[in-house]
Amino acid sequence: MRGRLFWGGVFVLVGGLLLLQSLGIITWNVWLVFWPAVLIFVGAWMLLGPALYKRNQQVTNLDYPLESIQQAVVDINHGAGTMDIAGGAAAGHMLQGTFSGGVDSRFEKIGSGGSLTLSPPANVVWGIPPGFVHEGFRWDFRLTDAIPLDMRLHTGAGESRIDLSTLRVSKLTLETGASSTVIILPANAGFSDVDVHAGAASVVLRVPQGVAGRISMKSGLVGTNIDTTRFPFNGSTYETPGYESAANRVQILVEAGVGSIEIKSA
Repeated sequence: MRGRLFWGGVFVLVGGLLLLQSLGIITWNVWLVFWPAVLIFVGAWMLLGPALYKRNQQVTNLDYPLESIQQAVVDINHGAGTMDIAGGAAAGHMLQGTFSGGVDSRFEKIGSGGSLTLSPPANVVWGIPPGFVHEGFRWDFRLTDAIPLDMRLHTGAGESRIDLSTLRVSKLTLETGASSTVIILPANAGFSDVDVHAGAASVVLRVPQGVAGRISMKSGLVGTNIDTTRFPFNGSTYETPGYESAANRVQILVEAGVGSIEIKSA
């Protein structure tokens, strides 16, 4: 209930400001103020919420066997809170981990492939747990290093630490809003295609040594910090010399709005 009241108030406030702007009563750009305000609020909530509101959270343990699956799609929808992902699931296991705050999960075998979906529980509004003011979802899990993965990450207001260095990720898609995300990309996956779509977010991509990179940027009001010594700009992309012939390489496309993007060595 409080979550719905909060977001309803946000919509009313933003709608009112946009109406005043369209009528010429206010002349400043509402969006330039709105997104920084959202980031400040989310950051304050993440820092102060756990200290002010202590609640018992549902904890779910998941352990899915790998069986005979040869490749898999992993679709992760995470709300407010923190998320830690890494490789290193035990032999014969697709996923092992703990999920505080609840999780809806589905694992299907489709021929020689598999599909794993993780989402907040059905009673969640906009990725925020019921009651809104507490530490949010805390997901910590490991995935198998044994098979190629197509990973699709959809994250909200939170902090994600994702170590893919040992995983065989052939495709990675990140869609994120007001969040902080650090991703270590695969070190020995051959070719990895990485798409990042970010709103008011801080995204750090770390490329392991020995992995060549090709980086394309499409950004709005975003600060960028790219290691141009390792990835020199050639007029259209930032690219490692000898990229096409490298045994391990990543192709990175970043589309960002307001925030910061950093691409550096792991």
